[in-house]
Amino acid sequence: MNRTAVPDAGGARLSAGRLIACHALAATGAALPWPALLAAVWQVTDDPGLIGLAGAARFAPCVLLSAFLGGIGDRFGRLRTVRVVVAVRLGLLGALGLFMVLGLPWAALVAGTLTVAAGVPAFPSLAALVPQVSARPDRDTNALVTWEVSAFVVGPAIGGLLLSTAAAWSTAACVPLLLAALLVLPRGALEARPSGQRPRLLRGLRAVLAVPVVRRAVATVMVLNAVIGVLGVGLLGLTATRWDAGIAEFGWLTAVQGFASLAAPALIVAVGRLAPILAAHLVVVLPLVAVAVSPTWPAGAAPLALLGAGLTLVECTTTRMLQRWAPAAYTALALGVADAALVAAAMLGAVAAPWLLGAAGPVGLLLAVAGVSALVLAWGLRRPPARRAEAEPQCSCGSASASAWVA
Repeated sequence: MNRTAVPDAGGARLSAGRLIACHALAATGAALPWPALLAAVWQVTDDPGLIGLAGAARFAPCVLLSAFLGGIGDRFGRLRTVRVVVAVRLGLLGALGLFMVLGLPWAALVAGTLTVAAGVPAFPSLAALVPQVSARPDRDTNALVTWEVSAFVVGPAIGGLLLSTAAAWSTAACVPLLLAALLVLPRGALEARPSGQRPRLLRGLRAVLAVPVVRRAVATVMVLNAVIGVLGVGLLGLTATRWDAGIAEFGWLTAVQGFASLAAPALIVAVGRLAPILAAHLVVVLPLVAVAVSPTWPAGAAPLALLGAGLTLVECTTTRMLQRWAPAAYTALALGVADAALVAAAMLGAVAAPWLLGAAGPVGLLLAVAGVSALVLAWGLRRPPARRAEAEPQCSCGSASASAWVA
C-alpha cells in the first residue's frame, strides 16, 4: 500500500524528521514542569488526597480523553491538529510559569492539567502522519515512539535538575522548548487526507475495534503498561528486602530503566532479524526473570536497562501494527484508543501492585509478571494474515464541523 503523501503544488514538503523533532521538543517540554508542580503542592498541603490528586492530574486527561480526542486529526487534518496543539500548549505552559512565579501552585496545577489535556491529539496525529511522509516509515515510527516514551522520563529529569536553582523559575524552561517545537513545523505544508465518508467518532470506534489485529495490539500494550505500573512497586519491594538497599538505590534503578528507553532504536536494529515474538521475549520476559533472581541491585541494573529498552521496542511494534491495520480514515483514532488504554492499564497496575506484592512477595510478583508477559506477547504479536488490501484514500482538504465528528 502506498502511504507516501505528495504535497500539492506550492506547498512545503512535509518532513518526518521535523515531525519527530517537534514531538521530542514538545513532549519533553510539557513533562518538564511536573517535579516543580508536585513540590509546590507538597509545600502548601499535607493532605495525602490532594497530593495524590496532583500526581494523578498528569495521567487522568490521557485516560479520559484520548479515545475521544485522539482522532481529531483524522477529521480536521493531522498537521493542522499538531500545530494547534503545540500553540495551545505553549500558551498554557507560559501561564503555568507565570502562576509559579506569582506563588499560585493550584492555578499552576490547573494549567499543567490543561496542558496534558490539550496535548492528547498530538501523538496519534503524528503517528498517523509519519508513514504518509516518510521514505522509511518503520524507522521513523520507532524514533517517534521512542521520544513519546522517553520524554515521559527525560522531561521530569530535566525539571528535577532545574529545581536546584529556583523552583518557580524552573518551569519557565519549558517555554523555549515548546516555541522551538512550533517553529520546527514546516509552514504552508499540505497533507493527504482521506476523502469519501467524513470521519466520525462512533463510526470510527466501531471500525477500529472490529479489526482483530488492532484489538490484539491494544490488548498487548495494555498488559505491558500494567507491567510497568506493577514493576515500580515490585522493584521497590525487591530493593528493600532481597537486595537490602535503600531509596537512593531504588532511584538509580528507576532512572536506569527510564533512560534506557532511549536505546530502543538501537535495540530494534540489533534484534531486527529475529521474529517479533522471539525478540520481545528476549528483551522483556528474560530481563524480568533476570531482575527477579539478581542477588544484588547492581546485578539487576543491566537486565533492567534491557527491559526499559525492550518495553519501548514492543510499543514501537504495536504502533506499527496500528498504523498498518487500522482503517486508513481512523488511524489517529486507533492510536488515541491505544493511548487511553495503556495509560489506564498502567494506573490500574500501580494501584493493584501493593496488594499483589503482599500476596506474592517481590520475587514471586516479578516472576508472575514475566509469565503473564510471555503469554500475552506470544498471542498479541503473532504474525497477522496478509496485509490489509484496502486502497489508500485520495486527498481531500475539506473542512468539517466539530459536532459532526461525534456522530
